[in-house]
Amino acid sequence: MGFLTQVKVKDKRYVYLTEYIGMHEYTARRERNIYSFGSLQKALFKMRMWEKMPDLFPKDLKIMGYSKQDLSEWIKTLETGISKTGRSKKFKVK
Repeated sequence: MGFLTQVKVKDKRYVYLTEYIGMHEYTARRERNIYSFGSLQKALFKMRMWEKMPDLFPKDLKIMGYSKQDLSEWIKTLETGISKTGRSKKFKVK
């Protein structure tokens, strides 16, 4: 399954759902972004809205096998700043 990553551009942080794809010929990348949530604040806003109104949860994510439980974990990661594995502490929304 995927995990949240972020990219910092001009003092803004953008949140992505990323999957590990392993080694591939002709590239050094081992991960790929599969969904963009937008800036950190907008991502948290969208996720909270999806939690309250599950009908709005993106169909692309449903098709990929993500559920309300995953959404809850992503929200917790953005609110606390700590991922479910405890590895990343850089996500906290200020």
